[in-house]
Amino acid sequence: MTEQFSVSDRTVLVTGAGGGIGSAIANAFRQGGANVVATDAHPENLRDTLARLPYGNGILPMAMDVAREEDVARVLDEVAKHFGRLDVLVNNAGVKSAQPLLNGNAERIERTIQINSVAVLRCSKMAIERFMKSKGGRIVNVGSSLSSQGAVFNYQAGGADYCLSKAIVHDVTKLLAYECAPLNINVNAIAPGIIDTPMHGRPREETEARHSGRIPLGRVGVPEDIAGLAVFLASPAASYMTGQIVHVNGGMLMNG
Repeated sequence: MTEQFSVSDRTVLVTGAGGGIGSAIANAFRQGGANVVATDAHPENLRDTLARLPYGNGILPMAMDVAREEDVARVLDEVAKHFGRLDVLVNNAGVKSAQPLLNGNAERIERTIQINSVAVLRCSKMAIERFMKSKGGRIVNVGSSLSSQGAVFNYQAGGADYCLSKAIVHDVTKLLAYECAPLNINVNAIAPGIIDTPMHGRPREETEARHSGRIPLGRVGVPEDIAGLAVFLASPAASYMTGQIVHVNGGMLMNG
């Protein structure tokens, strides 16, 4: 790997790493030589997932609920103890939900917003204050290509609360990028399309049958399609990118 695309020796924190996309991102960073801290609210699932990854043995797992500030603070303390720095934060943790806004369950809607949106800002602010404010860094948020379009794709990509939460992630990305630019912190987001992960709760064949006909590249995505972009956004090659929402959806939605 050339130096331009290298993440070797960088310290990376990936939230929601027990899931399909998060674990693939953690694995890709470790493959690239980064020090990787993988967190999840379900530590047993996280450890089982990491054990199945090609580079999982070199990843440091930690329990963390992104909705709890004390959890985030504890993990950042551990990052400082083990590595003394944090160069890259990947805000990937999220939950799926399908609540309408007018008559949906208020507690479920609040939980979706807290985990998918508010936690992105919380983790970013704490990482910036603790590590990046004086040394710079990279923040990569995981939004959603279709869901972030709101009502247009509401019934294809999740409930209204999920759509709202991912639209907020995209706006938070842009606002943080503007405020962080003087601090030499680049903030970007990846907007996945339909990716085959356990979150869908169905076999890959069913997901393919349901969606591949509407995707120009002819297939649904896999977590590795997202992981490579995350590594790129953390590398020197992306030093002039900030405030961007990069869609990875096989051409199902073409923005420009």
